[in-house]
Order: sequence, then structure tokens, then C-alpha cells
Amino acid sequence: MRVLLIHQAFVSPSEPGGTRHFELARLLRQQGIEFTIVASDLSYLTGKRLVPRRGLVTEQTIEGIRILRTYTYPSLHKSFAWRVVSFISFMATSMLAALRERDTKVIMGTSPPIFQGLSAYLVARLRRLPFVFEVRDLWPDFAVETGVLRNSALIWMARRIERFLYGHADRIVVNSPGFIPHLRRCGVPDEKIDLVPNGVEVSMFDPDDRGDEIRRELGLEGKFIALYAGAHGLANDLETVLLAAKQLEGYPEIAFILVGDGKERPNLIRKAEELSLRNVHFIPAQPKALMPRFLAAADVCIAILQPIPMLTTTYPNKVFDYMAAGRPAVLAIDGVIREVIEAADGGTFVRPGDPKALAEAVLRYYRDADLHHRQGRNAYTYVATHFSRSQQAEKLKNTFCAIVSRKKRGGFYRKFGKRIPDIVLASVGLVLLSPVALVIALAIRLSMGPPVIFRQVRPGLHGTPFVMYKFRTMLDLHDQQGNLLPDEQRLTHLGRFLRRFSLDEIPELWNVLKGDMSAVGPRPLLMEYLPLYTPEQARRHEVRPGMAGPVIMSGRNLLDWDEKFELDVWYVDNMSLWLDLKILVLTAWKVLKGEGVSAPGHETAPRFTGRNLTPNSDPCAPEKL
Repeated sequence: MRVLLIHQAFVSPSEPGGTRHFELARLLRQQGIEFTIVASDLSYLTGKRLVPRRGLVTEQTIEGIRILRTYTYPSLHKSFAWRVVSFISFMATSMLAALRERDTKVIMGTSPPIFQGLSAYLVARLRRLPFVFEVRDLWPDFAVETGVLRNSALIWMARRIERFLYGHADRIVVNSPGFIPHLRRCGVPDEKIDLVPNGVEVSMFDPDDRGDEIRRELGLEGKFIALYAGAHGLANDLETVLLAAKQLEGYPEIAFILVGDGKERPNLIRKAEELSLRNVHFIPAQPKALMPRFLAAADVCIAILQPIPMLTTTYPNKVFDYMAAGRPAVLAIDGVIREVIEAADGGTFVRPGDPKALAEAVLRYYRDADLHHRQGRNAYTYVATHFSRSQQAEKLKNTFCAIVSRKKRGGFYRKFGKRIPDIVLASVGLVLLSPVALVIALAIRLSMGPPVIFRQVRPGLHGTPFVMYKFRTMLDLHDQQGNLLPDEQRLTHLGRFLRRFSLDEIPELWNVLKGDMSAVGPRPLLMEYLPLYTPEQARRHEVRPGMAGPVIMSGRNLLDWDEKFELDVWYVDNMSLWLDLKILVLTAWKVLKGEGVSAPGHETAPRFTGRNLTPNSDPCAPEKL
């Protein structure tokens, strides 16, 4: 299987920056998943050309990974408007390169910048392929909160693009759990989201290396080194590091090293000169392959971002590199990454934006060698156990293989054809059954009083809530404490009769006509069950819920929950017109016989409490590719 990734800021080990995608591609290649990566011919960090131009597209192969470097207008480090020009130029050239590729099974886009997500979406739709959208930053919110994006019209447009991509992606991959609540607020159902967190290729690092060679090269033998590695941008708040270094001028044995590049680097160098800092050393951005040597030279590493609420959602790459190098982190970032460091006992959290607290933390490690050695070892052990690239590659493999497997099934009928018989059946059913419905409504009104229709919110397609309509079958009876009585005490004789022959479900034809439900599909259960599902069980929401379904034709409430969910997921994977016709016929027969209405010892069925199916451990076995 081949995946095509459109990624303007893609980095190989010979370039400075994060190599998440290269490392994942290399590991997945060993498992039979090949990557073609469409990337910019400019370094996103430095703005310099990475390859000599040979027309619109320059092809590279690095360790078996095919990279298509496309022309990008060189204005990344100018004003925001010129950056947008650069983004749009890559959007156009990356689409042209991607559309020429063949034998691709999945199109993947990544953000930021978000424009390349649009490129990937358009290529996926033109090629009729699954679209996976990876969220690495919550753009445009990060840009708005850091002040990079201020124009209200551009913010409005950016948010529309963001919501569009969330809504039209077949699957969304996030690299931090902190992003998931934001996606939920945007209406993205949990079953559409896969967490493939940031992490590290642990084998690149040696926690026992003390970095003597780099120390000699920099003339810092015998110094206690506090090192920052990464982008020098507005969000990175490196001026706070300079101010902390100023407070430690009285400790000549402590040196600060800032390794990297970015738009703010010239301003930071000027600021260091204004402060007359002799204990701060600026090192140009280094290829990722060389970064283990620099981290080995550090005694403690610094991770810092501006004190902005949105930035608490991130899993910065650099923190995992620090941990793999066996170095404790002075962490001036609150939120989910703080939880990682504290769980590992691998560093010290300091209040973001506070140079005094940062200086005190560095000084503490300087004075306590046992502390920084112990926490460095803790950090290495924790990251190797919980955040190795091999673990993330397995998760990403499952995402790709599952989406390809599901995309193969259903085709036109799943996306479009199923809706046509739904409309016909619902329309005809509402007309033909209207006399019966009127009689039932009158009987309910006379025997139970109002209301006649029972309304309840249920999960629909992708878990999206909708209001389901049924004829009322129970009385609203409570005990002395105000709690509802059990179903068997509230269910009336008329209600039992209606349920036995499924006559209470006639109003659901209106849900089918509206598009909330389908004539055939997994039955809509309770909203409160959603958090209890395993990922495999949650797949029942990949199609609209139905009036008739595989569970009803196979035994209804005589089946246990595991059997019901197995049938629902089987239906999702095997849906077809002929299967729907078969289910409708067999369901009608079961309903006429009045079978399976009640589980043993219950009026209907016991509550679902979260029993699990045995998940498919490898949905991408070779025979399924």
C-alpha cells in the first residue's frame, strides 16, 4: 500500500527540524506501507533552497523514501501576506505533483500550514481516495493567540477552512491529546479521531554520552550547559531565556546554548548584545542527524513557549528528544506536556514567562548533580516505554489500513444509493401506515394521556446526536425519592403490544425521511453508551442507524451485547443493496412472529456497561492490502 503525504515543512535527517514523518515513513516501509512525500524545495525553518531546481518538481530518494520537492515561492520569512503567497504557491505545485502519482491508496495532508490540507483534500477527491488529515497545531487559533493573524476577515476564512477540513476528512490524526477537546467543540466525533502522539526515535540517542566533542568545539569544557533546541519564533518566548541568563551572570560556570533558527533569531542576538550577555551562545540550526551530539553536551534542556492558553495543548517534539537524550527538562510550558514530564519525574515545571523561575530551576540542577542525573535517567526510561516511534508507526498503520479497508466496501451505495430507497420506503410507509398510526395515537392518548410521541436524543451517523421519535409505551412513574420506576412497572399493556410487533417505531419513518436514520442499519442506542464503546464497537456509527438491522433479524434482545456489536460492525463492513433487502424481509418476519422483544429477566434488554469485543489486532494483514 502506498500513502501520499503532502507536507510543505517535511524534514529529512540531513536538514534541521522535526523528522517525525521521515521516521514514521521509514518504520512503516518495513511493514509494507510505502510513502511518497510531496514537500517544498525550501526549508521551512531557514527559507533556503534545499535542492537545486530542476523544473517544477525535483525528485529525491532517501533510505528508500521517495520525496518530490516542488517549487515554492521564496517568501516564507517576509510579512504574513508574503508567507501566504508562499503557501499558495506550494498548494498549487504540490497538487500538480500529487495528481501525477499513481498506485496510491491514501492521501494525507498535515497542518500547519493549513493550505496544504486543502491541497490534500482536493487531490483525494479528484482521485477518489481516502483523505487523512493530520493536526499538528490548532491553526488558526495558535496564530490568532500569538498575534500573527489579526485581520478579522482572514481569521473568519481560516476558521471556515479548518472546519471544512475537519468535516470532510475521512480520518483525523492528532499528535497531542490536548487537541481532542478542540476538535470535539468543532463537532468532530471521537470515532473519527486517532491519536498518534509526538514521540522520538529512541535509538538515535545515547543517554550515557556526555557530549565531550561538542563541548570542545564550542570551548565549553567544564561548563554546566542549559540548552534550548528548536525554532526561534514569536511563540517560543526565547527572550525569557535571555533574561534568565542575565540573572545567572554571577555563575560563570553556567552557559546557555540556543540551537536553531527562525524569524526572531536576529532580534534575539541583538537583545543578547544589548544585555551584554557573555553566557549565551547562539548555534545555527543543525541537521536532525547531528542533534543527538548537541543534546549529549547539555546538562539540562529548556522547553519554553509563550504563556498562552492554546499552547498548553501541545506535545512539542523537542521535549521528547530531550528525554531520549537522558536530560531533564526545565519546562516553561503548562498543559499536557507538563503531565508527561511529571509522570516521568523527568524535569521541573516553571511558570511560563517567568525568567526568575527559569533561572532558579537551572541553578537548582547546577547545584544538585544527583537530581539532574536521576531525572535524566527517569526521562529516558519513560519516553522509551511510552513514546517510541515504533509504537506510533503501529498506530498510524492501523489508521491507514482501516480506512482503506472501509473505503473499499460500500462504494456508491454506501455514499449515495442507500438514501434513495430510504426516501421511497419512508414516504410510502408514512402514507400507508397513517391510518394505523392515527388509531395507535388515539389509543395512547386515551390510555396514558399526553404526550403521544416519545422523543429521545440518540447518536446518529458518526455519533452526531439527533432526536428520535417513537410512540409512547411507558407511564412516567416515580418512587418517593423522585426516581423513575423500573421499566417493567411503567410499561403498559398497550405498550407491550406495540413493542411486540414494533408498532411503536412507526414514527421513526419520519427520522428516515429527514435523513437522521436509514431503513436498515445498527439500531440507535443511548447517548450515554458512547464513552463505553471500544474503537471497534464505535464503528457501528460509521453508517446511519436503522429501523431494521442485523440484530433484529438475528435474535433481537435474545443476543448479548457482544453478539449485537459483532453483527453491527459486520453490517458496516458488508453493507450492500441485496443485504439490506434480505434484512428487511427477515426483520419483517421476526416482527410478525413477535420474537426476541425481551431479554431473559428484562422487559427489553439489560443496560450496556462496557463489555469489550476482542479487537482486530492487525486490520492491515498482508492478505487485506
